[in-house]
Amino acid sequence: MLAALVPVSELASVTPPPHIKPRYIHFLTQHRDNSNTNTGGTYCNKMMEKRGLTHPNCKERNSFIHASDTDIKAVCGNQGEPYGTQRRSCNKFRVTTCTLKGGSTRPPCKYTHDNRPRFIVIACDEGFPVHYDEGKVIVVEKWPCKK
Repeated sequence: MLAALVPVSELASVTPPPHIKPRYIHFLTQHRDNSNTNTGGTYCNKMMEKRGLTHPNCKERNSFIHASDTDIKAVCGNQGEPYGTQRRSCNKFRVTTCTLKGGSTRPPCKYTHDNRPRFIVIACDEGFPVHYDEGKVIVVEKWPCKK
């Protein structure tokens, strides 16, 4: 079911090993939105529901990276650098973080959004992104990679 939300054309450009593919597809489904959608207003409410993050309970926070899978995957290679056990992007990405409003995690779910461009921190496995570290919000102006 998760693979249905990831365009086939995007998956065709990469070939993750079979033991990584489910985690990679899960990462793309939860954290990538390569549309040019307006990220204000009701974006978070709609996207969280569309991605299945509001049932049976409302996920408290989730971020969507507005880039292609190829651009995100590049952070695992020459467009990223080590950041602890993870990788930090050399360039900022458009990211929308949706945060649950109110104290209840029971639907209906209502979210606020933060769409500041930022450097992303991801975990990679054999060159494929498999986890987005939402706790690392890096919005400084410049943070060049050491190349």
